[in-house]
Amino acid sequence: MKILVTGASGFIGSGLVSALTTQGHEVCALMRSSASSEFLKGTPFTRLTGDILEPESMARACKGIDVVYHLAGLTAAKNREQFFRFNGEATRNLALAAVKATTVKKFIYVSSLAAAGPSPGLCPRSETDPEHPVSDYGESKLRGELFLDELKGQLPFVVIRPPMVYGPRDKNVFIIFQTVAKNWMPLLPARTPTGHKYYSAIHVDDLIESLVQALSAPDECYQKGERFFVSDGQIYTYERILSIIASEMKVHPIRFKIPDSVVTVLANAGTIAGKVLKTNLPLNRDKLNEIRPDYWICSPQKAAEILHFKPQYTMESGIAHTLAWYKVNGWL
Repeated sequence: MKILVTGASGFIGSGLVSALTTQGHEVCALMRSSASSEFLKGTPFTRLTGDILEPESMARACKGIDVVYHLAGLTAAKNREQFFRFNGEATRNLALAAVKATTVKKFIYVSSLAAAGPSPGLCPRSETDPEHPVSDYGESKLRGELFLDELKGQLPFVVIRPPMVYGPRDKNVFIIFQTVAKNWMPLLPARTPTGHKYYSAIHVDDLIESLVQALSAPDECYQKGERFFVSDGQIYTYERILSIIASEMKVHPIRFKIPDSVVTVLANAGTIAGKVLKTNLPLNRDKLNEIRPDYWICSPQKAAEILHFKPQYTMESGIAHTLAWYKVNGWL
């Protein structure tokens, strides 16, 4: 099949392009002219230059395409409007272009658990639970999903919603590795009976495998626009995640809890500094809206039953694999 992948230069997209070409598909990678193809070295693909905000370039990219994987978007933005422009409006542009191309048989959108929102307790979120995103990022990803819903009957699509994604080439969770490497283990404030925050997670290779498996989902799933949560099936406390990283690094970091008031001050400072420096800092007010909830957990049961998704990595084996990559490539 001829497949278009947006966000192909990223740590998830580049791995997906490699996996698809290995299976014999012809892959077109949509990138901006300034995007690096560093992670795609040695992978046979056709580079298409375009911008997901430009309907005309989306129309050119979708011409003759059988399947579209839409991964491009923002996880950090200067403001709410930028989130909605890149994660909402851009998804609409691409979806409409896919409809007009007439050749696109399947559209696979990589959304996020953030689009659904956190769970109220230790019962993992399922696809039948009502959405209540708590951040601008989450709302914008949900907006992208809702744009696709408006095209039901015209564009067959499914949505994959991963939780925390980690693995080789990742720069977001990498910040946690750097912190632990400095012998620091800052623990986030929690309002749970145990004093812990709880998370689902997935190794990037398992996420990529779920995306490949989505190609074989029943046609009925595409007609209905089904959503699928994917994770390794386990629930981790934030402290356990940091402890696994520390164990693999063979370090004994100093553990300390950060008061909620301090996190708030840092988030406000990050927002102001980001505006002054015209950049997106890791901690800001919108990120604070995602930090405060204590249960970011989801169930992969539906994906297991319909997509036959079976993760290969536990957190322990996934962290070991990721750490090895960071070391070999000089990141740590």
